[in-house]
Amino acid sequence: MKKKLILEEVKKMESKYCDLVWYARSSSKHDSIPGVLENRTRIEEAYPAEVAKLKSKTDSDWAHGFNSGMLAGTRYVMDLFTEGIEEAEDLFPDLDS
Repeated sequence: MKKKLILEEVKKMESKYCDLVWYARSSSKHDSIPGVLENRTRIEEAYPAEVAKLKSKTDSDWAHGFNSGMLAGTRYVMDLFTEGIEEAEDLFPDLDS
């Protein structure tokens, strides 16, 4: 597999996990802020199983931790490709969403 294709696939995963981490950090009390409700709805429709786990009383902490770890890991790999190992190490873990 070529590096470009690998990076494209990692970017897709980074986008997914960024969405899920953002969703877990969001709240319906912020739905009046422009774009928040639309973004929450988009994520709920795109990732229904993952959102259900984030809303679960028993699985939410684990799911959020997993999603955060995946976000950090995918960003680390992308930074390795684009910035090099020193910069990737400095930026890790990047959990901004």
